[in-house]
Amino acid sequence: MKLDLTEVLQEVGRETDFEGSFDVNFEEDGLKLTQPAKVELHLTNTGSSVLIEGQITSEAELECSRCLKPFTHKLEAEVAEEFVKPAPETRSKKELELKEDDFVYPIDSDNTIDLTELIRQELLLALPIKALCKEEK
Repeated sequence: MKLDLTEVLQEVGRETDFEGSFDVNFEEDGLKLTQPAKVELHLTNTGSSVLIEGQITSEAELECSRCLKPFTHKLEAEVAEEFVKPAPETRSKKELELKEDDFVYPIDSDNTIDLTELIRQELLLALPIKALCKEEK
């Protein structure tokens, strides 16, 4: 699920919107989606990075924490992430302290980003702590 950022990267301040549906599943992480992940994103070139804001929606099959029956639950996740071109590697054997800038998604050398990991992380965070098929007892 690659998204080409070539147009956005051409000019600082350039903005664009992206919408798409992705048929993904992350069952190895305990996330079984019952419908494609719908992605609505707004991309902005800030000069030093591309800021991506928007929403991801889907539906997952969960197991009720109370009765243990499977049920479907709508997932909605707000997205606000930065993607940057990685700096050239410096080959040093010294330990380096991580900075806040080190925790951003990379833009590949061909000006594309892979949305798979972003979708996976955001939908996992949108899962309820305690999945209940009904609110009442």
